[in-house]
Amino acid sequence: MNEDVLVTLDALRAAGAARFDAVGWHYIETLAGRTQAQSGQAQTRLKDKLQELLHSFAERMQALDAQSAPAALNHATPSPLADLLQDMRRPQHTDAAVSSGAWRAENPRIQQFRKQLNQISVQKQVKQAIAQAPVNAGPINSHMLVLRSLGWMRDISPDYLNRFMGYVDTLLALEESDKGKATGRKTAPVAKHKKQPQV
Repeated sequence: MNEDVLVTLDALRAAGAARFDAVGWHYIETLAGRTQAQSGQAQTRLKDKLQELLHSFAERMQALDAQSAPAALNHATPSPLADLLQDMRRPQHTDAAVSSGAWRAENPRIQQFRKQLNQISVQKQVKQAIAQAPVNAGPINSHMLVLRSLGWMRDISPDYLNRFMGYVDTLLALEESDKGKATGRKTAPVAKHKKQPQV
């Protein structure tokens, strides 16, 4: 096949011809493959047809580029979503971002402080629970088993203890809210039907 045709095919492919017209470009590539497979008079006819198609395809792409260029200039102002994404990509600790009140992630020092405060709170809760243990509890007393487990967790893996206590707090909050709903259902006023006096 002619070298010019191959160069044009590569140039259009690199320019995004498949995105411009996927069906038309697929037809052109199929025709190019058939042209290479043929020889003699058939190849000459297919090559002429392929050159015509490539020429018209390139003209259509150039016309679209010429139409979209003024529109792109008119819409040069980025959208609010683009502004937000660009702001999120910027470094988080610039004074300009703070002064402009721009959105930014939580400061890592605050996250670390919150984590340490949570760990201290959990340690305090476990210490208080162990201090309030029953005095004469047996070895398989459920209360003592739970307290012993919490003590071992505190000694072996404090991070796991923090997560575990978070789960326990969530379950307790759910149980309390469920109890509140249950008592609300029980105390709902029941309408009493009075007997109508017979006339």
